[in-house]
Amino acid sequence: MDDRTRWDARYRNGAYAERPWPSTFLEQNIVALPSSGGDGSHGHDKALDLACGAGRNSVFLAQHGFTTQGIDISAAAIAAGSAYACQVKTKVAWRCQNLLEQTGGKNLGRDPIHDLGHFQLIILFRFVAPGLLTHLMDHLLPGGHLMVEEHLQHDLGEQIVGPRNPDFRVAPNALLGEVEAASQSFDVIEHFAGLVAEPSGEKAAVSRLWVQRHL
Repeated sequence: MDDRTRWDARYRNGAYAERPWPSTFLEQNIVALPSSGGDGSHGHDKALDLACGAGRNSVFLAQHGFTTQGIDISAAAIAAGSAYACQVKTKVAWRCQNLLEQTGGKNLGRDPIHDLGHFQLIILFRFVAPGLLTHLMDHLLPGGHLMVEEHLQHDLGEQIVGPRNPDFRVAPNALLGEVEAASQSFDVIEHFAGLVAEPSGEKAAVSRLWVQRHL
């Protein structure tokens, strides 16, 4: 079974339906993200949500005024996101696309969003795509922000939620290493690796990186 078929099946069976809330990392920092206007709105700022799933973060960004595009491999997830956006009367542009190369399930140096232009904000949450962050820096506008959160490799035991396969987790400094390989200069706003509390009350081990491209 290929990735698209597997994820379509999971979303059709209600995967993540019990988690409609946006990422805590994004929600806590939305007011600190760039604003084009003086009133705190983001009406002229473009945002890209990669591996958006059923669109919880895409919709959240659109509700805060970003012109938002969400990308995911699963057509079922995109359909769920589109229905949710319509339900809350919010507009998001959706695109069904595999961000990884088919061979080996890895991004083999290719920029999968080469045709999408530039964004004021790009987010990638809990989807490991080796090599992708280096490309994403090239898609930030000057002054633009990249926010990433991944499951972290750990030895904390079974009480930590998230994937058991270490291929779907990252080492503590892996995210920063990928961004440092880009040609763009940047400032680090947040770099964190450790335990966080999920909205459900469970514990997760995560690596977070938030950088801003230099003007």
